[in-house]
Amino acid sequence: VSSSLAFYTYHLAAPISVMLPAARGQSLRAAEPVARAAGVARQLPKPPATRSAASGPLKRVGVLSGLVAAGAASRRPTCRGVVAMAAREVKAGDEVFVNYEGRLAEDGTVFDTREGKGPISFTVGLGQVVPGFDKAVRGMQVGQKLKVKISPEDAYGQRSDALIMNIPADKVPSDLQEGMQVMLGGGSEKVPATVKQILTDGSAMLDMNHPLAGKALAFDIELVDIKEVKMGMDVVGWNGKKVKVPFAIASSLVSRALKDPQWPEKWPYTAADFRRQDESEDTGFYSQPRFVTHIDRDAIESIRSFYALQFAQAPQGEYSVLDICSSWISHYPEGLKAKRVAITGMVEKELEANKQATEHTAADLNKKPKLPYEDNSFDFVTNVVSVDYLTKPREVFQEMHRVLKPGGVAIMSFSNRCFFTKAISMWVADMSDGPGHCRIVGNYFHFNPEGGWKDITSLDISKSPQSNPMWVVTAVKA
Repeated sequence: VSSSLAFYTYHLAAPISVMLPAARGQSLRAAEPVARAAGVARQLPKPPATRSAASGPLKRVGVLSGLVAAGAASRRPTCRGVVAMAAREVKAGDEVFVNYEGRLAEDGTVFDTREGKGPISFTVGLGQVVPGFDKAVRGMQVGQKLKVKISPEDAYGQRSDALIMNIPADKVPSDLQEGMQVMLGGGSEKVPATVKQILTDGSAMLDMNHPLAGKALAFDIELVDIKEVKMGMDVVGWNGKKVKVPFAIASSLVSRALKDPQWPEKWPYTAADFRRQDESEDTGFYSQPRFVTHIDRDAIESIRSFYALQFAQAPQGEYSVLDICSSWISHYPEGLKAKRVAITGMVEKELEANKQATEHTAADLNKKPKLPYEDNSFDFVTNVVSVDYLTKPREVFQEMHRVLKPGGVAIMSFSNRCFFTKAISMWVADMSDGPGHCRIVGNYFHFNPEGGWKDITSLDISKSPQSNPMWVVTAVKA
């Protein structure tokens, strides 16, 4: 925590943006990716609940870092699965289903339980739960129950007085109230805090410690099931050709999210689902070029390898590719043999620096969701870790369909990292909900235009539990 002190101090004079009042029940969420990048691991409060499923009601994610609740009957572990896995111990990379009750170790206060809700699932070693919980389930066998106490260091760290700050009265919004969650800072790096006290002089005392920081936690854990990792998938690619993806994790919930889709009868989202914490003009947020990569080396290698398999199906030296929401790098394979590589994005200087592009156009698709290309122009349309920023996905996906050739492939890839103030609300509600995000993107394809896409498929091509996840949804133009 001390390593981030300079970061917080830098933003002392920056404006405060008010979020929602803090929830009464606290979340045992692991740190969001943007917090890791800022060096404040395990310090983010839980974001407000919103819809992330195709047609489900509002939900609050489980306390263990946005874990996917296994409430649906089709996803609950069966007795048959329990018997088959009974002698096997949990190891890194396994998808596990657990029931638990979490309490404060000091007085036994229950802060969360799965009682009456069904088990939650997560992948061991992927950073989806706080470290102590992840360590505790390793070595467990199906049916085993375990009591474990987790120190603050293995949960949310110790509290730090350095993370308590006073904001001058002239920087405090008039509607600020004690208990509210707020965001400090500006641009791409905003930090969450809780309003601890409004002082008599109008200044405010803010606490940037996580609500559970400094607390030892106790859990009763029951391992309900283990899903073994199965590798390799076949997907439909360019002009209907079969593409073998040996590194896809077939057993992942992400890979199974769209296997037997139950599409909603009508468009399931409302305007509220596309709201963002920062509704200011995107041109201001992206005014300065960022020559950085937003996913780690393993995630880049995974999507690059996936592109290579897809592009290999088209005539080499003849196919055309469009990368939307692009930047100075498109993560295409080295030695790309495309005749045309067009890119669009927000920042002109970043686009100019893209060495694989043959042409580029600066475009704000949230302001004007129109692609500047002729109908049936491209064999592939790609997008890396940016679909979560689209506030008008219906128009954008219709445009993608228009510019693709019949039989062309759209490839949308994403991870658990983003500028969360600019991502849409239903996406940031649970940054670790890969299956839920796949269903969102699947619905984007299914309805835009309706009947215009076929072979909508999701894949988990994450390289390892220690790397950033890499999730992909593909579709073929009908």
